[in-house]
Amino acid sequence: MKTLDYDLVAVGGGTAGLVSAAGAAYLGAKPALIERHALGGDCLWTGCVPSKALIASARLAQAMRDAERLGLHGQAPAFAFETVMERMRSARARVAHHDDPERFRAMGVDVHFGSAHFVGPDTVEVEGVGRIRSRRIVLATGARPVVPPIPGLDTVDPLTHESVFDLDVLPGRLLILGAGPIGLEFAQVFRRLGSQVTVLEMAEQILPREDADVATAVLDALRAEGIELELGAQVTAAATRDGAVALSTHDGRTFE
Repeated sequence: MKTLDYDLVAVGGGTAGLVSAAGAAYLGAKPALIERHALGGDCLWTGCVPSKALIASARLAQAMRDAERLGLHGQAPAFAFETVMERMRSARARVAHHDDPERFRAMGVDVHFGSAHFVGPDTVEVEGVGRIRSRRIVLATGARPVVPPIPGLDTVDPLTHESVFDLDVLPGRLLILGAGPIGLEFAQVFRRLGSQVTVLEMAEQILPREDADVATAVLDALRAEGIELELGAQVTAAATRDGAVALSTHDGRTFE
């Protein structure tokens, strides 16, 4: 098996890996970048770019409803959800060329695709490529969504912050587990685009890491837009009933 030697190896083609490899090349080193799927990471595919594209559409939809605040005639926005998602994917495609492998190869970065695992303290083995050795290895593998260990949840095929961008049909109702920044962002987007949204949070405050007065202000604003937020709701079971997902909480409540 061949072994390739580099000054720096970045494992993971998201923001951290791209910056590490490009910076090393800029400084005259010989870097390699290893990625399992496509360059760009969360920011391009399931984070910054697609979420902000949806937020822009949702914000305009809400502004149309609230136009009377500015002395204009408010009206319900008319749109097709699939065109909103098409626009999001188009925005993602426009940005993707900045993370094109050939762009980084032109900088002097060797880009390798495949799953990597360590076979020594300074060596990783990449499927289909071989062994890659370096004194400096940057682990920038990012994170993946974790489905909570709630009985039955794995059987109802829940959406995550990754798979939600694959939707082409607007959900009539949407249950969101967790009132952190990502959960609330999706709650507001889908509510503004027409879904009935319920957010279940096991803590007694949304945005648990923020100051209570900030969380209260956000809670009031979201409820004013028609989002149902249930606090102290610890989900204990999930099931499918008549084609819909039903979540049960520790205190006997059920949400569908």
